[in-house]
Amino acid sequence: MNNILKNVCSAQKLHGAEHAGSMEHREMEERNSRYRCLKMKAAAAWALAVLLSLLSVFGGEVPYVNEIQMSLAALVLLFPGNAFYAAARKQLCAGRIGLDTLIAFGASVAFLFSLFNTFFPDYWLRVGLHPYVYYEVAVLVVAVGLTGKVFRFLPEERHGADRIARIFFPVLAGTAVAVFFIWIFWGGMTAVPHAFYAVVSVFIVACPCALGLVAPLALTRGIGRAADMHIRIKDSLALERLDKADVVVFDKTGTLTEGQPTVTAWLWAQYQEEDFKRILLATEMNSPDPLAAAITAALREERITPAPLDGCGVLKGKGVKSLCNGTEYWVGSHKLLKDYRAYLSDVLGDMLVEYESEGNSIVYFGREDELLAIIAVKDRLKATASGVVKELRGQGLDICMLTGDGERTASAIAGKLGIIRYMSDAQPEDKEAFIRELRLQGKKVVMVGDGVNDAQALAAADVSIAAGASAGDGLADKAMIVMKSADLQSLPRLFGLSRHTLRLMRRNFFRTTAFHLAGVLVAAGILYPVYGILLTPMLAVTVIALSCIMPVKG
Repeated sequence: MNNILKNVCSAQKLHGAEHAGSMEHREMEERNSRYRCLKMKAAAAWALAVLLSLLSVFGGEVPYVNEIQMSLAALVLLFPGNAFYAAARKQLCAGRIGLDTLIAFGASVAFLFSLFNTFFPDYWLRVGLHPYVYYEVAVLVVAVGLTGKVFRFLPEERHGADRIARIFFPVLAGTAVAVFFIWIFWGGMTAVPHAFYAVVSVFIVACPCALGLVAPLALTRGIGRAADMHIRIKDSLALERLDKADVVVFDKTGTLTEGQPTVTAWLWAQYQEEDFKRILLATEMNSPDPLAAAITAALREERITPAPLDGCGVLKGKGVKSLCNGTEYWVGSHKLLKDYRAYLSDVLGDMLVEYESEGNSIVYFGREDELLAIIAVKDRLKATASGVVKELRGQGLDICMLTGDGERTASAIAGKLGIIRYMSDAQPEDKEAFIRELRLQGKKVVMVGDGVNDAQALAAADVSIAAGASAGDGLADKAMIVMKSADLQSLPRLFGLSRHTLRLMRRNFFRTTAFHLAGVLVAAGILYPVYGILLTPMLAVTVIALSCIMPVKG
């Protein structure tokens, strides 16, 4: 009966896993389909933007050229451009303004103004103004916006563009009102058409559609440079957050140390029976811990063969227990020593202090409530660890260390590295709690780890970095950043890369906004009293093109 129940449970678990995998696959396929559709829309918008620009420049002799441009622009706004109108509607219903709202507004103003000028050109000609049409500008705004969406699609992050849009729109509206009344003030009521023309021109040239390109292009460049350093950035948001980090938390084993521990001493509390080593070997062979691998390797060198076990189980964060001939054995940290209430003699205690003070990790081996042996295992610090810690501290970052080792061992290792704050005897949940406590203090936390026991802490951090992980590795799948090499030397450079990327992003935000503000001044009429110049389609296209080129050039 028990076997039947086990088989049913196994089948249910398998079915559940298959269902979850199928759902994830469908979601990925749907996402990829949306991404391909978005790229096709962007390509179509760009093709029509180029065509409309050519018609604007060379189509003077083409019959009904304005009507042709109008039809093509309407197609772009109705189909590829619908993404912005849908997003703008959602943003306005939520009581906020974003980049999509600005793009939808700018494209609509350019199209509607052009539509009016196509059918009522005499209105402007009577007052000495030229009835320009801006169909290519409307389409270009959509094309640039869609390109930004393509870059932002994975992951879908705004990276500051929406924040700037929320500031930009009220400023733009205020500028338009001011421009209108300045024209009325200087020209009287006869200047109303000029004032209206200038206000509409301001809205046409001001739309900062290229803001959607600034952040993703800078981040893409940063991710490429990280790849040259053999660092894979899976989530571009991590590159932004590194710039704001306050604390870097390291796991000790395999991250600050080489991850290849060796046994340095055996202390037997009982008579050293051959069967004890055989049971110890069989038990440790079931443990994923690097210290267990060191003990297993040492016993195999002695040509010890594993004993047959009746059962074995991993005690998360503590060690392993096994059953042999009806007797329970255990191997692990001193927490197991306390759990089984095993007695530690004064002689062994004195030796223990000496080994831990030298930076050795201690593994306890026991039988029920009886301590059988103490094994000292040492994992050497990486040659670069001390320099990396010092360099990160020089960048203004606090450094912490987490380890499952006892207090004396943790203190010795932290002392060698110059780390003041550390946690010893840390189980996976303790590491996670440590990270969460730092974040509750308002700190931006970066966690660097390399093992399964670090997964919870990595998930809790603002930025998670898996050191020495490989593609397909469980830890690599969960971390935001994967350092393919276990060498930490590139870590300080990664923080420097983040700062450089954010500086580039801010500079390009400023440049893009500056180009549009310059266009706004011309559209408002600052050159009109002397040169008679207001906005022209060529000027509007130039402003938008230059604002797009700046992020690309960097």
